[in-house]
This record gives sequence, C-alpha cells and structure tokens, in this order.
Amino acid sequence: MLDVSHLTELSAELEQCVIDKDIEKIQLLCEENDSFIRIIKPFPNDQESNNKIKQFITIHQSATQLIRDVHKEMQRQLYITNKSRKGVRKYKGVKNA
Repeated sequence: MLDVSHLTELSAELEQCVIDKDIEKIQLLCEENDSFIRIIKPFPNDQESNNKIKQFITIHQSATQLIRDVHKEMQRQLYITNKSRKGVRKYKGVKNA
C-alpha cells in the first residue's frame, strides 16, 4: 500500500529543492527514496491520492529537467575549458597550462 503522507512530504521537499535549485539535495532525496518512488502506482477509485501522485510526477519531472540542464551546462563549461587549454598550448613558452 502506498504511503500517501510520505508521498506528500517527499513532494513538498522536492518542490522546495527545485525552487532553491539545490541539485545535491535533489539527488540525495531521489537516491534515498528510489525504492519508494518506483512502487508508486495509481489507485482505481481514489481520486485524491491520484491527484497527489500526479503532483509528485510533475515535481519529479521538473527536478529531473533541472538536473539535465545543470549537466549540460557543466559539459559545455568543460568543453570550453578544454578548448581554451588546447589553444594556450600552441604558444611557445607556455608550459603546464
């Protein structure tokens, strides 16, 4: 049976992390609650619980998108850094750049 109170608490924490853009806490929350997140299934006749599940899914998708955006930006910065370092090495007299 799904623990709706835990789902509500997790949704609130995750939503606050997304608002604060706290990547580390988002990852920690999802890692700690992975098994719980994977057992979430809709109820056939419980509209209130299904609405809470939908809300959680929306927040989880926002958190996932935020993580992806940060990852892309980190990859872009790494590419720029590596490109700059390769460009600096071309000049004579520059060592250990």
